Amino acid sequence: MRRSVPSMAVALILAGLLAPAPAAADPVARRIAFRPAVPIPATYQLDCDGDRPGSTCTVVTTAKPRLRHVAEFSTTVRSGDRVWARDTVYSREGQVRSRPFVLPEQDVTVDVKVSSIPERFVGTPLRLMAWNLFVGGTINRQETTGENLAQMIEYLNEVDPDVFFVVEAYGSGEKILDGLNAGRPADDRFSAVRLTTPEDYSANGDNLWLYTKLKIEKVYPRYADADISSFNLGGARLGLPNGDHVHAFSMWTWHDGWSPGDTHTAAIENLHGFARTKTDEQILQNDHQRRMAMGKAILQKAIPSFIGDDDAPVLMGGDLNALPYLDWTEQFANARGHGGLTLPWPYTKLYTDAGFIDTFRHANPDAGRYPGRTFSPLSGFTATPGRIDYVWARGKDVRVLGSRTDVRRLPRHQDSRLDRPFPFYSDHGSVITDVLIRGRGTGPDRPAVSEEPASAQDVWRAAPAGVRVPPAELSATATTFKPGIGDPGNAVDGNPLTDYHSYYPEVAPQPHYITVDMGKVRTLSAVRFQPKLRSNMNGTVLEGMVQISTDGTTFTDVKQVEWPRLTEPNDVDMNGVPARYVRLRVDYGMGGASALSEIIPYEAGS
Repeated sequence: MRRSVPSMAVALILAGLLAPAPAAADPVARRIAFRPAVPIPATYQLDCDGDRPGSTCTVVTTAKPRLRHVAEFSTTVRSGDRVWARDTVYSREGQVRSRPFVLPEQDVTVDVKVSSIPERFVGTPLRLMAWNLFVGGTINRQETTGENLAQMIEYLNEVDPDVFFVVEAYGSGEKILDGLNAGRPADDRFSAVRLTTPEDYSANGDNLWLYTKLKIEKVYPRYADADISSFNLGGARLGLPNGDHVHAFSMWTWHDGWSPGDTHTAAIENLHGFARTKTDEQILQNDHQRRMAMGKAILQKAIPSFIGDDDAPVLMGGDLNALPYLDWTEQFANARGHGGLTLPWPYTKLYTDAGFIDTFRHANPDAGRYPGRTFSPLSGFTATPGRIDYVWARGKDVRVLGSRTDVRRLPRHQDSRLDRPFPFYSDHGSVITDVLIRGRGTGPDRPAVSEEPASAQDVWRAAPAGVRVPPAELSATATTFKPGIGDPGNAVDGNPLTDYHSYYPEVAPQPHYITVDMGKVRTLSAVRFQPKLRSNMNGTVLEGMVQISTDGTTFTDVKQVEWPRLTEPNDVDMNGVPARYVRLRVDYGMGGASALSEIIPYEAGS
């Protein structure tokens, strides 16, 4: 049963009478008949499922509706300068409920501001989407039938963005445009522009495209210098229905210095108490190999050359191959997968310092609860949340309403033959953000997108109940393995940084078997199967059967398993069964291989 927590649980400041919503009350000369927002009285109720840290809360705010007006509700939850939740909602009903947030250990303050806006001067809603299509929807040309591209287009139509920033169009640009417009009414059709020019094509072809339902007023000319070209940045001025405009840019920056891999390794080493392979400074240096120079060229040269001193909103989206500065502050050092690391990433900080909002993190400030993984739904999610794809926004009239990442096919596509090998349409997740550009217009016309909090699968589990069988009492055999580096004994040596790995799948196809001998019959409470902890997750077990035996000859099935593409451990409850041998039959592993860091049996306690 839910209940309201008294104000002593959190300090709450209702600021609706103190100031208007940020920037909304300042008339802008370039706008015609712009109407300022006016602060109005409001009341609140804090609704929580408990009054201790870890409790989930929402803020319910009520303000008296005004005829032919819309109320802007702005809620911010913070501990000092640490923001845990943020919401901007527009409503004619006079009451809204904020997104849920989790009470941290620290005392928090909740700021609530409510302003009233004439209904014709709320603004223009835009749904923005950024996505790397992995060689034009062909899964790097592994999928040649066109079925994945067709499903991708269906997914895009379901998202229905107003502005779509594309990376790796690679020959599919016109097909995507045709698919988006098939059956659409004339007033809801997309236009598109190929931004990467022939001078800058790679061997794969064109890279950046921009799709939009807005009017394309001007396509910016090719920009090229020593650091970037139209392969990295391109854009256009887009007209809004109210006569104003925005600047929109698709972008891609280089993958040299693969920061997610080094960060994953450091987090695992910290978590398990091993000496670090690289220092923080060495990891951060990855951004300086090429990305810092590219970012400075984008922010300090290219964009100013396109827009001059025009203060209209700037919207950007794409694949930066870099981790987010805001996610790796001290606030989130102990979030899952962070391993105590604090990493002030210099490249993405360039964008923050240039006034851009990381819209996903703005809408979902708690990086522990909302990691926003975008890399990789295909090759697996490492311990470190790999968020390398972004929608950025800059401008005093921009309001972020919600943002989410998608990494799974639509439910109706999960029955297709493609889902098992390719669980998403690309090796990158997509980023979808709803914004409002304040000004003339009636405001949001559909519910804002929202991110689901991390599931239990995304949390590093505590050890299962029981007493761990010491590694010295275990041995292992396998039907296939790579001699030396993939020896099955690596799965029972107690070292999570070594792993068992099957031989090449073309020589030894699945199923594969790995068997652990515990030396004697034991009463088991659980067995932990730890996937390999390398940033290359090939061989991660996805489907199989756990079996037991007392004599090593006759095996009994215990549980059929389906595990996620994650490095987090998978625990199987053994319910007190007696066994000397535990065997895993691997029916399906990533890349046709099988790999495990550790198999850890637990005996039932006395």
